[in-house]
Order: sequence, then structure tokens, then C-alpha cells
Amino acid sequence: MKRAIFMALVSLILLRVMPFNGVSVVQSAETKKMDISIACAETTQALVDAVVPVMAEKGYKVTYQIFNNNVNTLVAVNDGSMEALMLVHKPFMQIFNHRNNADLVMVEPHMFAVGMGLFSERYTSIEDLPENASIAIMNDSMNMDRGLRIMADANILSIDPSKKTVSLIDIVENPKNFKFVEMDQTQTVRSLQDMDAAIAFFSHMKNADKDFNNYLIRDQRPDQYPQGVIVKAENAKAQWAHDLVQAFRSKEIRDIAYKYYGGLYEYFD
Repeated sequence: MKRAIFMALVSLILLRVMPFNGVSVVQSAETKKMDISIACAETTQALVDAVVPVMAEKGYKVTYQIFNNNVNTLVAVNDGSMEALMLVHKPFMQIFNHRNNADLVMVEPHMFAVGMGLFSERYTSIEDLPENASIAIMNDSMNMDRGLRIMADANILSIDPSKKTVSLIDIVENPKNFKFVEMDQTQTVRSLQDMDAAIAFFSHMKNADKDFNNYLIRDQRPDQYPQGVIVKAENAKAQWAHDLVQAFRSKEIRDIAYKYYGGLYEYFD
């Protein structure tokens, strides 16, 4: 009897590892990932912090780390130090992928856009900007392009229409001879005390306790710069990534985002 039971157990084990078409298959239950680390910055910290208890209700343990450089957040997710990122817009991520042979993906559906505008603490209208005005502009290619297009759309300068991404050398008409000063995007708001005007993200204005609605002009196509949860391509369809997106898109988080950020995030419905 014992021998019969033993042989039956052996048969079951062999069935579980029996080759199919020459490939050994071992059945095992997939472990659901429940611990998630998110990279963010001061500008998105409150939003990420608010999603922690929402994800906890789903059984997840979410932690986050604040970075002081946008590129470093992308590096951290790409090298696996962090699982997800909530900070940069999609074109910025795509430029990073191209330059670093990375495979980051913004999980769909995308969530919202953050505006960019031209601000000044010396002048109240775009017409008031004087000849040779000094203007701070972001020094990374994607956001320099966005800033120049904001001004081109307002007809205060012209850019080369044949260029997909424009830089300062692609300005073809500059009637007031504006002087552009390139700097990191985190510095343009701080430069307002020294410059006639500055291109800045609404989020950086908010983080500096300044009114992001007090712009001279703003972008007309913010939907071209969507923000959302960024992960490695291999995780784009993972359940935890989907749950994280849904948590950020939930009414609870939208209400918190509106209350804390005052309409900074322009959600896609």
C-alpha cells in the first residue's frame, strides 16, 4: 500500500515537470508584487504622498524618494533602483530613452498636463517687455523648444517652421531683440528677481509659492506634454502599474490634487 502511494506521488511530480514539445514546464504560482517604490520631486511629493493610503487600501505598500533632478528620476527607474516615476512629461521621457538606449514607458491612460508660461515680476503684460529684455529659458532641448513655441504662438518672435525641435539658433525673427539666458528648469523661477521674464513650469511656480496663473502668456497645447506613471517597458502591463495609474486618476486623488495644488494639474478625462 505504501509503495502504491509513493508511486502515485512520483507520477504526479513527473506530470508537473513533464516536457511538452521538448520544453520542461514547471507549474508555479505567480507572486503578485505588492511593494512599490516611486521616484518624485518636491513638485509632485504631495500628490505621491496622497496616493500611498489609497494604494494601501488595495494591499500595496508604497514608498517614495524625492530627487532634486528630473533626469536622475528617469535613471533610477531605468536602472531598477525605483519601480515607478511621477514627475516628467512624455516627450522628456522619450528624449531620455533615445539618448540613453532606455526602455521607459508612460502607462496608459495618461493622467494630466502641467502648464508652462512666460512670467515676469517687473511687467504685467507681454507688450510691456522692453527692447533687449533678458529672458530665462530652460536649457534642455525639449523644454527650450516648448518655451520658444509659446512665444512664437504669441507672435513675439518667429521660429524656423521646418524644424521639429527648435533651439535659440532657430529663431528667425526677434523684433525686440530679446536676450535669452539658458539655465536648468528648476532655476528659471528663482531667476525672476534678476531677469525681465522667465519661462517656467506652473509646478515650479507653485512650489516657490508664486501664482502660476499670473503668466504673461502660456502654452496653447499642454495635451502634447502628458504626464503619468512611468515604468520600465517590462512592467507596463503589470497589475501593480495599472492599479497605481487608477489610484492617481481616482476622484479621491483628484480632489486632493485640486485642493492642494489649486488646479495646477489639468486632468485628462
